[in-house]
Amino acid sequence: MRFLFSIVFALFCFTPHARAGNETCVYPTKDGGMRQVNALADVPYELRKHAKCFRSSQDTYLAKPQDIELQGSIRREQISSPVGTIHMRWPRKVETQFGRTPLRAMTDVANTVSKALRRASFPSRLQSLNLEWQVIFLDAELPETQIPAYLIANCHPGWMTPPANIYIVAQRVTGGCSNTRVPERVADKELAEVLVHEMGHAIEYHLLEGTNGGDRMRAEGFATWFEGYASDFSSLLNSRNIIDEQKRRAKASIQQSQGYFAFKGSAEDYARAAMNFYAISSRRGVSSLIDVYERMVRDNVGFMVAVDKELDWDAERLAEEIGKFLGAR
Repeated sequence: MRFLFSIVFALFCFTPHARAGNETCVYPTKDGGMRQVNALADVPYELRKHAKCFRSSQDTYLAKPQDIELQGSIRREQISSPVGTIHMRWPRKVETQFGRTPLRAMTDVANTVSKALRRASFPSRLQSLNLEWQVIFLDAELPETQIPAYLIANCHPGWMTPPANIYIVAQRVTGGCSNTRVPERVADKELAEVLVHEMGHAIEYHLLEGTNGGDRMRAEGFATWFEGYASDFSSLLNSRNIIDEQKRRAKASIQQSQGYFAFKGSAEDYARAAMNFYAISSRRGVSSLIDVYERMVRDNVGFMVAVDKELDWDAERLAEEIGKFLGAR
C-alpha cells in the first residue's frame, strides 16, 4: 500500500523552481520516513550506507508539468471538470498499472472533490473553484534533469506545486520504489486516494491565499484529513476504511512518542497530523475548521495560534479532543 505523499511547495516556501548548488542528502529513517539534510555528516552514522547525496545545481529544480519530457507514446487530454479545466499528459505504458485510465481516474476524483467542497461549509470561492490544473503521470524512470534528486530518491507517489500542478508516478502509487504490482481494483483505489490528497493540497493553498508556507505538518495533516473527508463522496473509496486506517496509524504514533511530536514524514506522522483536523471538524464542524484558516490569513499566524484564538483551544484541549476522536467508533 502506498503511504507517502509530498507537497513540494512546503519545502520550497512557495518558490518551487528555485535552484541551489548545495549538497543534499536523503536517507530512510528508522520509523519508515525519509529525511533530507544538507550534508552526509548530518546523516546518523548507522544510516549513511543507505543515504543518497547529490551536488548538482539541479537538486531543487522541478520543471512544470507541461515542460516535463516524457518518453514513448504520449497521450494528451483536456477535460472541463467541476473544479476547472484539467490538462493531462502521460506515457501510454503507465495505463498498464491500473484498470481505469488516468483520464477516467482524474474525472472521477474531480467530481468527488467538487461534491465535497459544495456540501460542506467551505467558502464560496472554493465551492465554485475554477482552476487551470496541470496534471502529469510519470513512468518510474524519472527525468533526472527536470525533477529534484530528493524526489527521485524518496519514493513519493505524488507531488503538488501551487497553484494547481500535480505530478503522479504511476508505479509508486501502490508499490513505492519496489514497483510492486497489485490487482487493478486495488491500484485504482490507491490512485484515487493519491489524487484526492494532492488536490487537497491545492485546496489548502487557496484557503490560505498563498500565505503560511513551510509548515509541512499542517499541510500534510490537512491533505490527509481531506482524503478521509472527500472519500465520503466517492463511489470508489470507502471513507470508513480510510479513516479507520488513519486512526490506527495515529494511535501507533502516539504510543511511540506520547510527548513531543516531531513530524518526519512517515505514514504514522501523516495520520497523526490529520488528527488535529478530525478533532476540530468532528467536534465543531467543518465550518469551524474554515474559521481557523480564515484566522490564519487574517492575523498572519500559524495553525496552533489560530486554533487557540478562534476556538479557545490550547494544545492540551486539542490533545483531549484528539483522544476523544480516536476513541470514538
